[in-house]
Amino acid sequence: MPRGRTLLLIAVLAWAAVAAWNALKPLPPGTHVTSLATRLAESQVQIVAAATGSEIEARELAAIDRASELIVLDAAPLSRAVGRGLLLQRAKRPNIKILLVSDPRSEAYGGTPAEYLESLERAGVIVARVRLDRLRDCIPLYSGLWRLTVGWWSDPFDEPGLRAALRARNLKGDQRRLLVADDGAGGWVSLVSAAAEGDLAVQISGDLARDIAASELKIAAWSSGDDRLPAAPRAAVRGPGSIDARFLTEGAIRGALLDALDTAAAGDEVGLAAPRLSDRRVIDALLRAAARGAHVRVLLDPAAVPNGPVAAELERGGGSHIELRWRVRPALATASLAWVARRGELWASAGAADFTRPSLDDIDLESAIELRLPERAAAARALETHFAAKWAAAAAYDRYAVESQADYWQYRFMQAAALAAY
Repeated sequence: MPRGRTLLLIAVLAWAAVAAWNALKPLPPGTHVTSLATRLAESQVQIVAAATGSEIEARELAAIDRASELIVLDAAPLSRAVGRGLLLQRAKRPNIKILLVSDPRSEAYGGTPAEYLESLERAGVIVARVRLDRLRDCIPLYSGLWRLTVGWWSDPFDEPGLRAALRARNLKGDQRRLLVADDGAGGWVSLVSAAAEGDLAVQISGDLARDIAASELKIAAWSSGDDRLPAAPRAAVRGPGSIDARFLTEGAIRGALLDALDTAAAGDEVGLAAPRLSDRRVIDALLRAAARGAHVRVLLDPAAVPNGPVAAELERGGGSHIELRWRVRPALATASLAWVARRGELWASAGAADFTRPSLDDIDLESAIELRLPERAAAARALETHFAAKWAAAAAYDRYAVESQADYWQYRFMQAAALAAY
């Protein structure tokens, strides 16, 4: 074989090997978490259904202000108000441990301005910039070539330019938005949302904080190696209550969602609202639930790809059992919400993860809270009311319907070949 062809073959094999390894490599610690169920009283679970975009950030600031021992925050971009709150609390309580886990992307690509992070570090806050290269690749063919060429000379903190743009094309990141803090009185509070200016968050008082903080501390350990990292909160005694809560991340979110959808049958109600829906296993589970007679309502963003062809598939396959509507111009960042109501009980999952391959296939860092609770509980009524309000304000399916077979098969091919971030 001529030398040129031999070198080309070696290069192609190296490209394929790097692409395959980084698509399938073992997950780092702190990811794909399914916590044990924590039993909670109704008073320990609050649903923050935001209308103006300031409610969730106000909850974060209040939790930061009460803390005296530990604050764990995963957020990108970090708002100026929250950053200032961390600095003030560090000044008031010099012995408090504060950990910020942050996506390392530059401000131009959705990250936190470098000067914010540097000011926090100077004040003694532990800042762990997530090593995104430890995560699996979303588009293996591109990322494999990038790793073999540009990746050697690219840095997560590159200023906007060609190298930063090529790194950003890897299309993966830390999408978690959560806060854990002690309440200053021996207890713990956790807040999980999609964004500080989002439309929905779940706030929990109690022992679930330990599992959330433990996951974040493991990610911080392999991202920063900082020996100042604190220990996770101590486990508390399981108390009485009527609500079971679990902390779920990455692929574990899909597993719990599929388990819930597989129980839905005639007489049950299913609701799903998300920025994007493209995961094939979730779509198939929705169609199966409808075939068993469950009433399924799906609320999507008409501008997000590939919601158009996915909605058309659900419309064709669900018959009268699936209703679709479009969320028109959401003013706030949209949290993903899925719920199943059956026999007086509500199962719900809420958080930052949308229902796409990067979110549910262990690629991006994602988080959600799963709740099992009586439908009469205040938190259950708040979730159902939140969904009902969004549903009532949404546009009918026909307004943005996309019936193109070309668009549908393009979506199926791009997803199956891992050539798109959905």
